[in-house]
Amino acid sequence: MKTILIAHNYTENSFASMSYYLAHHLADLGNRVIFISHKPFFKEKEIISKEKGEIIVYSWPTQKRPTSIKDVLWFSKIYFKYKPNVVVGHFVGANITIAMSKVLSFSKAKTFAYYHTLSNQILTDKKQSGIKYKMQFLRKKMFYKLFCNAIVCPSELAKSDLEKYYSVTKGIVVLNPMKDRFKNKTDIGQNISISFLGRLDPSKGILDLIKAFKIYCDKVKTTNIILNIAGTGSQEKEIKELVKNDDNIFYFGGLGYDKIDDYLCKSHFAIIPSKVDNLPTVGLEAMMNQTPLLISNSTGLTEYVQDNHQCFKFDSNQESMISLFERVESSFNQQAQMSVNARNTFLVKFTIDNYCINFSNELLK
Repeated sequence: MKTILIAHNYTENSFASMSYYLAHHLADLGNRVIFISHKPFFKEKEIISKEKGEIIVYSWPTQKRPTSIKDVLWFSKIYFKYKPNVVVGHFVGANITIAMSKVLSFSKAKTFAYYHTLSNQILTDKKQSGIKYKMQFLRKKMFYKLFCNAIVCPSELAKSDLEKYYSVTKGIVVLNPMKDRFKNKTDIGQNISISFLGRLDPSKGILDLIKAFKIYCDKVKTTNIILNIAGTGSQEKEIKELVKNDDNIFYFGGLGYDKIDDYLCKSHFAIIPSKVDNLPTVGLEAMMNQTPLLISNSTGLTEYVQDNHQCFKFDSNQESMISLFERVESSFNQQAQMSVNARNTFLVKFTIDNYCINFSNELLK
């Protein structure tokens, strides 16, 4: 039996469910799993006994991001109590758990850090710059090189991005999964409904998408396409102004997690116009909901889908997007079969079961 520590969110109802189910899978195999949950917050530890193993769930000392000396000291006690053989860290939870486990185990602990967001995407969105960003970048580079046995990349593009920006060759590709929530496909209606869901930031390509669609609508007055947009972000104000009084574009604002499946089920296509992106979660959610993709060639997900099968591919520029809308209308008779293919692709490549088997094989080597 091994002791495996996971730092993420212990929940079934978000993207983080991948770690929830991984913990249960590892425990079912006879391992002890220590789970440190940032959200939801557990005031007291919880013990889930399995037939062969167990899961012990903790939260950090406070609901704040774990970055303080208090958090380091608290984790040190957890480490010495359980002495995990393997540590998996997501987002900010990775820093303390992985670094301290390496130090306290004299490098014996096997550590895995997740590489969720591309460096190229961060630079495109210009969320950070200057000396502060450079210092954070160098700190992360040293963290990867000194404390991590492997960096988990959700796509080949993420692995290439890691090597390019950090000169780190420890990347392993494990495709992100999605919990299967599919019930049935909704009757969509007469119009061709194309839906965007995600952050409204520069890397997502949403402004070019809207402008290209407006040009297309001016060119093809009788188009049956409507464009739906849902999300929030730095470009929200500009987008609201751009789509105001447009009969073919509908903006829904941010959607709660419980509204996502209905939104995607009522769409003929989900569009991902990103200029750079890792493995967009909405792409997995769309295929899970039997909705085919319109996907930019600049995402990590693009490599795992086939043009004219469960998606139409395009370049993330206005000219290519205009051609895409023409293709959607002229080839709409393929949509029904593409929907079936999208669902099948999800079942083959992106289920929780596949993820748990593939990643646990890496962890337990």
